[in-house]
Amino acid sequence: MKNQSFHFEIKDSVTQFISAFDDVVISRYNKQRQEQKKLAVRYVYSPKQRVIHDLTNKSKHLTLPVIAVNITGVSRDDSRVFNKIYGSYHTRSETFAGEVISTKTDHLMTPVPIDVKLSMSIMTRYQTDMDQILSNFIPHNNPYIIISWKLPEDLLQKQQEIRSPVLWDGSMSMNYPSDINGSTPYRVSADTSFTIKTWLFKSREDPAGNIYKITSNFTPIINIE
Repeated sequence: MKNQSFHFEIKDSVTQFISAFDDVVISRYNKQRQEQKKLAVRYVYSPKQRVIHDLTNKSKHLTLPVIAVNITGVSRDDSRVFNKIYGSYHTRSETFAGEVISTKTDHLMTPVPIDVKLSMSIMTRYQTDMDQILSNFIPHNNPYIIISWKLPEDLLQKQQEIRSPVLWDGSMSMNYPSDINGSTPYRVSADTSFTIKTWLFKSREDPAGNIYKITSNFTPIINIE
């Protein structure tokens, strides 16, 4: 427990998730449904309650439409625990006298499968903006997408790709203002959630020296004088 096992796995997974969604562009149309201009949707990493507070008190700093994402929980995924194998071994390559040889082996400990649960809240001023945002990502999450990331660089000499499914829960909870006064801006909001199936890795042990079996035949020579 004294060894630090921190490799930015959760942060990298959330960053990949936001990168996959942070390119939403909506259009504004006239009465003839002709496009007049395009707007990039702002993404923020923050709970919905905090975003609403900023909209209320600092409306000049944060404008609609906006999409807020935040972590709501992390849990161990028992369905991906296949066995109790004590990790895997990977040969480390080195160059000696101009030749590539393998004298050491890295021991990769079995990672822990986890589910990172994310909440996504969408807030817009117009229903058309909300419809465009929903139609942007729902068709691609049927029912999931895959994000690709690398094994932490300090664990193995040779990098390996990891593919993590991002599962959408399949529903959107729509909220409309029912009791507002003249000073409260009208906004439409929708809430949904995602689950990133990723891994947490244990700390790396020092590479172990390889054991070689050398087979040689010796012929004794007796020198009789």
